[in-house]
Amino acid sequence: MTDLRAALEEARRGLLDLSTRNRLLSLPKPGASRGVMILDDEDADFVLGALQAGRAFGFEASATASEATPEEAKPGKPRRARSTKAKAEGVGTAKADAAREDYQRDDKLRVQLPPADLVRRLRDIMQDARTAREETGVPTLYLALGALIWRDPATPETERRAPLALLPVALEREGVSQNFKLRGAVGDIAENLSLREMLKVNFKTALPDFDAEAYTPTAWAESIAALVAERAHWRVDADALALGLFSFAKFLMWRDLGPEENPGLADHPMVRALVGGEALSIPPVFADDADVDVEIPVERLDHVMDVDGSQALAAEAVRRGGHVVIQGPPGTGKSQTISNIIAQAVLDGRSVLFVAEKLAALEVVKRRLESIGLGAACLELHSEKQSKRAVLDELRATLSLPMPPKPERDAVVRRLGSLRGRINRHAAAMRGTVGTSGMALHQVIGALVALRQRGVAAPDFSVNVAEWDSAAIEARRDAIKLLAGYAADGGAQSPWRGVMADIGPADADRLLGRLPGWIRAFAAAGAALGAEAGPKAAEGVLALRPALLAAPAHDAAALKHEAWARDLAPLEELVQALGALQQAKADPRLLLGALDVAGIAEARATLAEAGGVFTDFAGRVDVRGGSAIAASPALHAELLRTIADSAG
Repeated sequence: MTDLRAALEEARRGLLDLSTRNRLLSLPKPGASRGVMILDDEDADFVLGALQAGRAFGFEASATASEATPEEAKPGKPRRARSTKAKAEGVGTAKADAAREDYQRDDKLRVQLPPADLVRRLRDIMQDARTAREETGVPTLYLALGALIWRDPATPETERRAPLALLPVALEREGVSQNFKLRGAVGDIAENLSLREMLKVNFKTALPDFDAEAYTPTAWAESIAALVAERAHWRVDADALALGLFSFAKFLMWRDLGPEENPGLADHPMVRALVGGEALSIPPVFADDADVDVEIPVERLDHVMDVDGSQALAAEAVRRGGHVVIQGPPGTGKSQTISNIIAQAVLDGRSVLFVAEKLAALEVVKRRLESIGLGAACLELHSEKQSKRAVLDELRATLSLPMPPKPERDAVVRRLGSLRGRINRHAAAMRGTVGTSGMALHQVIGALVALRQRGVAAPDFSVNVAEWDSAAIEARRDAIKLLAGYAADGGAQSPWRGVMADIGPADADRLLGRLPGWIRAFAAAGAALGAEAGPKAAEGVLALRPALLAAPAHDAAALKHEAWARDLAPLEELVQALGALQQAKADPRLLLGALDVAGIAEARATLAEAGGVFTDFAGRVDVRGGSAIAASPALHAELLRTIADSAG
């Protein structure tokens, strides 16, 4: 525990700057710093009262300041002549004969600078203050009231000036003439905490308690002067004024980390882990490979912004009291996750303190929450919104709002559960393997889509791959690559190249014995083809093989008849007639064997004659409809089928 407290104290000292580099302990000399400007011979009580009353002050350059001040005239750097008239707009010039009582009660603050230099210095301070405020949200522009003139024992020959109190102010340009104006800003006057700590640590001097409500520059200066009266070369200037950029945010952090402000801070598990290096006793809420749908019930998916799986797990881990560090480059959804965490905390009745180094981060989250109707649940405590009045006004406005209606969540939760289950089943199916191939379904579909996008047509054959496993697929893929390589090289000259069989010596002898006969058979087949011999003729003969195999038994003598050498048209008509007869016999409307009944041929011939049995009739009478229909060949055919059915 002792080591932990020592480590915490060492970390605190890293936040504290009690050296003379700190401008809160040693104001820079006039003209030596861009961020601080010393005002000349003003009444601090009058200026403070006027600013607190809402009055604004302009600036005027001292009539006694020369155009080439020490800050401008640097040895070795000659400056070219320039006109200062156009660059001195926005400030005035003090009258040389003005009485001290008069200019200490007017609305101008005097500065020992030429007009052009004063304009440039005010412009720099205004821009730097605006930049710091936009980036951090912390006001840094203050009017320093009073000063302790002291000497550091390490450098006793140098006189130091430390501000006694700080008043937040705003510097702006207004009007047609763009005059610089200094106004009091939102915020309370504060003492110089760095000065208090420096006197306590280095000089064992404790300043009295600071009361912002009863503060006056003269009274506070007198109380400090009484404490340092016995120190040589130390004195207090109650009317010293300086406008500049001062920041004591780190000092406030240092104070908050002290054992006096937080006695049990060193016992906090997070502090013990961050400072002392101890392991957190709380294990991670979720494993690295956690399934979001398994870990988070559907009724707890009450996110107000879109989230992915990792963001949902991070928000849920915070909701369950876990410690989470979220890292990622810009645009990866960190602010969305923070918005969801805050919204869920509001839903659960909890409070959240959201702290960021940059003001932009606070504003992004605030805008997101406002866009979904949660702006009233946020209390901003930065920039001009950190004053007591601003906080009270914001609380009053929020508490006056009516309670929002309670949403009906049951129907939404049921539908969400149904949709999530459907999506998960689809995802599981896409992740599932196809047969024993070891390939996921989405891989197969993706490969097919890629082939279609490249314009590869589907093959006109199918392959039974049901029993192929990953090894078989890989082997066939290698074989196809090998064949494709052979084809790209022009292929083998012989179709039998590469065909090998594992045969023994006895089988090889038998094959060699039959080989001459096979050669003679191939030669005879080539001679039979005559002039058409060649690969094309061989392919034609092989194409007839299925028809020859399907042909019925035939008479070899009939095939040698001389009719095959004459006109083949009658034979072709005969084949067509036989085919028509077979088709007619297969007609389901005829009784089996109806065409084989005796006398059917004579009846067909009679019907085929002109008129036939219908010579005495001009047509057929439809008894049902009472209309006459002229006889036609189609009608004859129908009657013929009817007669045939009756005969059967």
